[in-house]
Amino acid sequence: MTEDAKERSRRYIAAVETALSGLKSITMPVIIARRDVERVVEVAKRYLSDSKYYGETGKDVTSLASISYAEGLLDALRFLKLGEFSWPQELEA
Repeated sequence: MTEDAKERSRRYIAAVETALSGLKSITMPVIIARRDVERVVEVAKRYLSDSKYYGETGKDVTSLASISYAEGLLDALRFLKLGEFSWPQELEA
């Protein structure tokens, strides 16, 4: 069964629009426990694992979506200064 990238993209766009429309800022500063950061890293690792699996089974669109989720979580940790790393292309520049 082939994936419909257009339909999947439409669903994800709608979900993100809904999430953004209901997003509420929280009062700062917030204390963030190490276990919470570690949980986000574990979820990113699961998305990585999923991406590899889907890539091996020919579901390339799902593989791309999964690895994009992982990348987004890692970027969020970096932007919030809760983790430090560099993407490979940043190292080459």
